[in-house]
This record gives sequence, structure tokens and C-alpha cells, in this order.
Amino acid sequence: MTEHSRRSDNIRRNGLSDDARENARDRDPSAGEQAGEAVGGIGGTLAGAGIGSLAGPVGTVIGGIAGAVGGWWAGERAGRAIENINDEDDSYYRRRYESSEHREVDWDDARVGYGVGHVAGHNPDYRGRSFDQVEADVRRGWRHERHDYDAMRPYVRDGFERTARNEYRD
Repeated sequence: MTEHSRRSDNIRRNGLSDDARENARDRDPSAGEQAGEAVGGIGGTLAGAGIGSLAGPVGTVIGGIAGAVGGWWAGERAGRAIENINDEDDSYYRRRYESSEHREVDWDDARVGYGVGHVAGHNPDYRGRSFDQVEADVRRGWRHERHDYDAMRPYVRDGFERTARNEYRD
């Protein structure tokens, strides 16, 4: 568990309000948040390098989307959304993967798709919209070293729909 994850878990367990959590994060921003803030100011071109190096493969894909779409994707909240994927989320997606008929890719790659969809669900511009309505943005910026978007689509969709269903947004 990363330092940021431990910090976030402590904040959640201590029952702080959303505003108090935001204030705590603002006083002690994570590396992903700092990268998101920097990328937002510099532009989408650097998003892949700024977020990707900190958040691994999910960040690399998010960086590609930020470069193609910009806006929320290239800002601080996208960095936070990447870091907020926790062990419970990971376990949920792993169970979904294992019970799915869509297993054209291995778990490590499917996990990237789930993560990208999960992050997309945090985008306030997508609130109240279906996956079909936001898919063009994700597809436009898709950058994955081993799989094209079509192979990853079922996982991205599942991640997005879980987030939208749970009102899991910022």
C-alpha cells in the first residue's frame, strides 16, 4: 500500500467530511496530484510523461487521453482518481475478470482497462452520461503498449459503469 493510500484510508476511517478530506489532501498532496496539477498547467502533451511515470500503465493511458482530450483529464483530479483505486476496487475487478467471458488479455492488461474506465467515471463532465456517450474520448486518446482499444473495451466499460453506478465521483 502506498503512503498516499494509507493516508487516504486513515482520512476515510476517521470519518472526515468531504471538505476536510480535500483540505487534508491540499496540505499534503500526493505525487499523482502534483503531476496532475503540473500537467494541467503545461498542457496535454506532457500528460503521458507526467502522470504515466507516477501511476504506471493506467497513468500512461490516462496521459494519452489527456493529450487528446485535455480538460479534466489533464488536471489534478485525474491524478487523484488514479490513486484512489484501492484494494477493494482491485478485488472487485479481479472477480469480474475471472468470471467474465471476455478474457482475450491477461489480468495485468485487463486491470489497465478497468482502471481507465474507473478513472473515467470520476470525470464530472461525464456525470449522468452513458459509456456509449463518453467512449469516443477514451478511444481517441487510447495508448497501450500491448493492446488496441477494441481488445480492452469490455474492461474499460465495466470500470466506467461500476463507477457511474456507485456515484463514486469526486
